[in-house]
Amino acid sequence: MILLILLTLLGLLSSGLETRKCSVSENEQSSVTYLLRRMLSSYNPDDIPNPSILLALRLARDHNLKIEKEMIEKLKEDAVFRDQINVTFSSGQVALSVLALQASCSDPQNVLAWNSSVDLVDLLQRKYNEELQNIQNHGYPITNYYQLGLDVLALCLQNVKPDVSPLLVPTCKPTQYYHGNQFSVDTASVAVLGMVCVKNRTDLNLKERLKIKLSLFCLMEKMRKEKTSGMIGNIYSTGLAMQAFFESDEFYIPLFWNCSQTLHKVLGEIPLGTFDNPMAASQITPALEGKTYLDVRGKNCAADKDNLMISTTVPAPMSPPTNITVTYTVTEGVNNTFSDSTIVTVPEGSVFLTVMEKAQELNSIKFSFTVVSSSWGPYVNSVRGVAASDKDRTYWQLLSGTTPLPQGVGSYKPSNGERLVVKLSIY
Repeated sequence: MILLILLTLLGLLSSGLETRKCSVSENEQSSVTYLLRRMLSSYNPDDIPNPSILLALRLARDHNLKIEKEMIEKLKEDAVFRDQINVTFSSGQVALSVLALQASCSDPQNVLAWNSSVDLVDLLQRKYNEELQNIQNHGYPITNYYQLGLDVLALCLQNVKPDVSPLLVPTCKPTQYYHGNQFSVDTASVAVLGMVCVKNRTDLNLKERLKIKLSLFCLMEKMRKEKTSGMIGNIYSTGLAMQAFFESDEFYIPLFWNCSQTLHKVLGEIPLGTFDNPMAASQITPALEGKTYLDVRGKNCAADKDNLMISTTVPAPMSPPTNITVTYTVTEGVNNTFSDSTIVTVPEGSVFLTVMEKAQELNSIKFSFTVVSSSWGPYVNSVRGVAASDKDRTYWQLLSGTTPLPQGVGSYKPSNGERLVVKLSIY
């Protein structure tokens, strides 16, 4: 372990080795096309575009330039509008907008719409400083470390030298990358991308560079241990993790990761509908084509191919589904003030949210809940009147038995006999 760290700091670990990137073959490109069409079809001109989806579309080989242009303009209008009326705009949202605009060859420092303009890079710098101040005052950021990783990456790609201290792991104990007792691979992945960008700057002193290199080694070593059957973490964190492995090949030994195995694991999941959620698709498609978020720098938009049409194929009629029965439990796991269960029957193929709605019909007091919209779909923000709280660091966790679910209530499809749990937890 100590020898590996020394080799990493000296830059000798991957000496003479090529970057270990892999991507789909031409015969496999149809899988990427399917996901790109899923993302394009999710665009609604009446809604605010998801910058993560736009970012993925812009990094792709194939494009529908008409829809992408509409999304770019809508994103600009939303940014200016939010700035004018001072609507809440988290640091991570700003960072993703900066990345999406940079990938669109639009200047995020001069976003024009509604006869006005906003400098998103300056806004991001201010919001990131507020995050740093909150860590200093309270020990944690306003948002979370995933968003801080995005902040560092977006600022660095705009040639701003951000303070990376919140992302560093000087003792190789990445406590800030845990949610409860679960290591967050996607949080570590965006942090790796951000620190790799900063590491490559020419204005770092030796001490700064060594601190970043040590942290990158420690995070990649931890992520290496999260590999299972081709996945890194779970299937939904694998796309971002692939990007991190692509960009940090000097911080792990080649035998530690088989890129082709991971690629084929992901490709095997696409026909199963695993990435049909547009947000899930947006986080896997760049890696499938060997791209990372760092590729927004130097993007040549003039070379974009306008060759991606949205499929208008009408699905074949489906036979009536059979029913499944699940056990549904709501439990307040912080102060243990309540825990109630019921048996729910729903059509096979229903999502978790349908189970919750059916339980609420059975007992509108014990199983009442509310959801809010998020980039991943509906998000449970209260159950039985008890709301999740950023201040108290609580959230409503979704589980199958005792296992945390990698999908949200609008995507996860339970099986017959499964035990579904919604539990108030601390992160």
